[in-house]
Amino acid sequence: MDSEETDTIVRMEREFKSRQEPIYYLASLNAAEEERIRRFHTQESRSHQARGFIYKEIEAPSDHVWKVLRQFDRPQAYKEFLVGCSMIEGDGTPGSIRHVRLQSGLPGKDSIEQLELLDDENKVLSFRILGGEHRLQNYTSVSSVVDRTLTNGRSGSLVIESYVVDIPEGNTEHQTIAMVNTLIRTHLLSLERITKLEPREPSELSNPRLKSPAATSTC
Repeated sequence: MDSEETDTIVRMEREFKSRQEPIYYLASLNAAEEERIRRFHTQESRSHQARGFIYKEIEAPSDHVWKVLRQFDRPQAYKEFLVGCSMIEGDGTPGSIRHVRLQSGLPGKDSIEQLELLDDENKVLSFRILGGEHRLQNYTSVSSVVDRTLTNGRSGSLVIESYVVDIPEGNTEHQTIAMVNTLIRTHLLSLERITKLEPREPSELSNPRLKSPAATSTC
């Protein structure tokens, strides 16, 4: 990881630490959530790979969160470190392939990704990385959302994201997990901010940080 990439990761970590709100504070998962993880988020990994998962409460209904999360053709709607997306093949259904462009300073420039699963009934999305210029080789991600009673007693949802990825040469498993978890936490915080706004059509949702023309999707 070069100095620019390291600076970006450090800046992202500082953002988390500077927030007053608890980010990942669940005391435990209920039986249904544990079963969801076993069913959808138990991915096999090999000795040269790292794996992990993160979950976060969001004070918004799962249907509303899923409308944003399921947009394979518009990942920059909540993934704020993407500056654009174009579809290479397909229309956002399983088998579709997209090309996403990353912000300067991240460990990579672009990524070619294929949608493997889009399950609207269970609210589960999975994609894998096929290529591109980045450090996340053989990366597979599974995201899902389900309704839950939040820790504060209000109604909301739980978003779960799991992954498996090759450990880059020169990095340890711990460093790889720390890097990927940092990116995912950033995305989930952005997803929370967007979905807690007034409900609107998914096509109208955009990342509030992406205002420049360069950030406009071509999807």
